[in-house]
Amino acid sequence: MSTKNNLKVKEVMLSTVKFPILLSDAVLKDALDTMCKNKFGSVCIINNKKKLLGIITDGDIRRVLLRSQKPLSALMVEDLSNICTRKPKQISSSLSLKKAINLMQKNKIWDLPVTDKHNKLIGLLHLHNALNHLG
Repeated sequence: MSTKNNLKVKEVMLSTVKFPILLSDAVLKDALDTMCKNKFGSVCIINNKKKLLGIITDGDIRRVLLRSQKPLSALMVEDLSNICTRKPKQISSSLSLKKAINLMQKNKIWDLPVTDKHNKLIGLLHLHNALNHLG
């Protein structure tokens, strides 16, 4: 393993079995259920080839609830693809952890999807976890 100053994202990122992921045909209720079950504030959205399509956070859901004119029951069956942040910020696993944290702080985000060169989701960098490795 590298020294703390030279850590790479791949050394501290969460593997895809450690954070919530849903397929693109999921609805808002699926995202809420998944977030609650996993006690995680975001869900990555992928297609059947594991390509990252978007991310939805608990903040995204709060904003949708506040601005929507739909009844809550209609919102629960809303396609995630209509709500999620499409083309979210993402990083390579070979990026330095310090650069990744700077990107997260600059963009005020807690979770940063990690993708390969084909945009396949391979992990997630969670800010608390990243900072724990530097501390």
